Amino acid sequence: MADTIINSANSTAATEREIILSIVQDELLRASMLRPTVTEYPANPGEKSVSIPKFSASFDGPADINTDGATVSDFQDIAFAVDTIDLTEHKAIPYRITDRASLQSSVNVKAEAAKSAGKQMGIYMDDQIIARLREASAATPDHKIDLDGAAVAGVATALTLDGITEARRLLNVQNLNSERWMVLSPDLEKDLLDLDQFRNAEKYGSREALLNGEIGRVYGFRVMVHNGVSSNEAFAYEKEAVGIAVQQEVKFEEQRADVRLQATDYAFTMLMGSVVLDGGKKVVHLQGA
Repeated sequence: MADTIINSANSTAATEREIILSIVQDELLRASMLRPTVTEYPANPGEKSVSIPKFSASFDGPADINTDGATVSDFQDIAFAVDTIDLTEHKAIPYRITDRASLQSSVNVKAEAAKSAGKQMGIYMDDQIIARLREASAATPDHKIDLDGAAVAGVATALTLDGITEARRLLNVQNLNSERWMVLSPDLEKDLLDLDQFRNAEKYGSREALLNGEIGRVYGFRVMVHNGVSSNEAFAYEKEAVGIAVQQEVKFEEQRADVRLQATDYAFTMLMGSVVLDGGKKVVHLQGA
């Protein structure tokens, strides 16, 4: 009988843990709207960083082949470099719930705490992606423009179609053709909605999946509104503009505190890293007054 009781308790605890982790993951997915808009790389156990190979100097165009059957063609040179994602962002949300608070609460304290933890982890991940997008403009100052497309940023007060088309041009001239995103503040959303060329997400068609926060499309950019972006800025970027690697998805642990406290300690932890790819050339930072 004792073994049956112990096994039942262990089974209940395991089920509860799975439920809590499910709640955390659901909230993280809702809060981390930008994670699907960048490139994610696998991070295996034992690694301290993830190296992403890239061309630092690619081939020239094809040359003529000599037709005399004796003269060889010149070799072309190619060079590789790497972008490195350091897996150093090890974050935790520890907290304590007393037995009295848990017993006397009219809500499920564990579930509500799990929701909050998942949301905060998602916000943190998005904040890191936005920070990398800002770093990109520092690395490529010619990719920092005004909201109206002017080369000198920080003057215009509204996002214009000229600003969007200039951002598109800066990406086009580099032959960048992967999935494109534009992320802007709620304050700039009205400017975008007033543009005749803006296409509401509702008109995409039933077969195209939308991401949380996506509001529409303009000139090839899928557009999202995000509270983590400053009121006077927007980012236009390709999916390969930022790389992230999550070595440990959110992990949940709990343990009883000192018996004199009559409480339980909990912790949610995550280990990840992020980096600007290709020297920031796949990001355009639009910034107004």
